[in-house]
Amino acid sequence: MASLLRSTTRTPCPRPHQAWTTPRSSVVRPRPCSLLAQRFSSTQSHSTMTSRSRPFVWILGIMPVFTFGLGTWQLQRLQWKLDMIDRLETKLHQEPVGLPARIDPAAIPEFAYRKVIVKGKFDHEHEIELGPKTRDGELGYHVVTPLVRGEGQDTIMVNRGFVKRLRKETKDRPESLTEGTVQVVGMLRDQEKRNSFTPENSPEKGQWVFSDIAQMAQYTHAEPVLVDEIFSQSWLIVAQPIAGTRVQDGIPVGREATITLRNQHLTYAITWYALSAATSILLFRLMRRPARMSIAQFRSQSKEF
Repeated sequence: MASLLRSTTRTPCPRPHQAWTTPRSSVVRPRPCSLLAQRFSSTQSHSTMTSRSRPFVWILGIMPVFTFGLGTWQLQRLQWKLDMIDRLETKLHQEPVGLPARIDPAAIPEFAYRKVIVKGKFDHEHEIELGPKTRDGELGYHVVTPLVRGEGQDTIMVNRGFVKRLRKETKDRPESLTEGTVQVVGMLRDQEKRNSFTPENSPEKGQWVFSDIAQMAQYTHAEPVLVDEIFSQSWLIVAQPIAGTRVQDGIPVGREATITLRNQHLTYAITWYALSAATSILLFRLMRRPARMSIAQFRSQSKEF
């Protein structure tokens, strides 16, 4: 009976935690819950990436319209600049006129680039060397000299033209110190716009970088009126040598009677239109991409596991 009881003794059932931890096979199969977690985590990351890319899509959607508008604006600016150049060219081809004894500075913009004739004596003691400037690849300065027109008339400033760097000081160019009454044919100039990269003038140090008409007039004791002398072979002071010889001798060489306004609006317009086309293509290709799987779609497909 005892032996029968021993033979019929059952092996105790393993505890629940032991049943789960005891491997049934050497090959471990992935559990459905593990697959579900991995897929869900992956979809969450894709969902996060999609939400982060939305600002980029909005910006890319605005760029074609924004850049196209800038290109159109530049074309309008181009037409405005061409019309202004035509008006200035018309003024430039008119016969020179004499300046009145008293000049109203407020009226100068209306007559900018108009040819004028002025007579007087140069005041070399209050001369300004403006620069550095270049002419034919050579470094130098523009000589701005007050012109005393006589009793009862306003003193004005004349930009006599270019001298090379080695002839900057008046002691190094005695031939330029013209005496007596002179007659100058030039163009009446308006105040230029100063950009943020241009340094400030330092009158106390004799450093003049920018043509600030009001500041130069205060320094030279003249009215804020500037005339750019036009280089001409028929100038009345002396028989004119060629411009290169004048530069070597330290005699200022005036400007040519041409309009030299900066006009880059067409280049800017082409650039903006090209950028508009490029961003339009990028947006089109982006919108054609298939949408990523959403979390709801993933949950519905994961039920098969």
